[in-house]
Amino acid sequence: MNKIILTSCALAIACTLSQPLAAEESQFAASGVLMGLSNYLWRGQTISDDKPTLQGDLMVEHESGFYLGTSFETYRYEDEGNILKDYEIDYYGGYYQMINEDLGLGFNAMKYTYGAGGYTVEYTASLDYKAFNLMVSYDQDVEAWYTEINYGFDLFNESQLVAHAGLFTDAENYEYLNKGKVADTIYDLGLRYRYPLLSQLDLMLEASYQEFEHDHYMIGLGYNF
Repeated sequence: MNKIILTSCALAIACTLSQPLAAEESQFAASGVLMGLSNYLWRGQTISDDKPTLQGDLMVEHESGFYLGTSFETYRYEDEGNILKDYEIDYYGGYYQMINEDLGLGFNAMKYTYGAGGYTVEYTASLDYKAFNLMVSYDQDVEAWYTEINYGFDLFNESQLVAHAGLFTDAENYEYLNKGKVADTIYDLGLRYRYPLLSQLDLMLEASYQEFEHDHYMIGLGYNF
């Protein structure tokens, strides 16, 4: 639905742990996650200057497949050579439906807002087939497409490993230089691992490589409710 296992960790985990708002016959279910992470990684980039971040997510789903949610993240950014702290609040909604036991389709709209000011809006279409996931996103403000492929492996003790590959196209606005010229594409690779320590507590690990930032790492805990 968005940033799978890591910033999508809030959604990927929450979706599997939804709890009814009232009685069992309720058409709605709510879920959430609170995370303390050593790094805020997003599509192969560090959004926290390789420093710790606090993150949270709350989502409400309807049995029809529609959902709404909001998330909170702390991050850091550079301004005139100084690293400043800030926070991000995201609002999202969408629709997800399993066509059959193997195939699922979804659409998501997300608005990223920042404490220092400004926002961007992104639209994402997703396809799941068994352990394979494909997502295509378009940020209407940055005017950049991002396509990612993820494949999940179920491991021992209900843990999961996800292999990730992503590609930005029309990425000139990110201003990464490639041999002295602004790059129009950026790729990233990653491995994300989740291990359930307790019934509601997960250990999360990530190693990622981005074409121009190179490698970043993360370890953290997520409490699901």
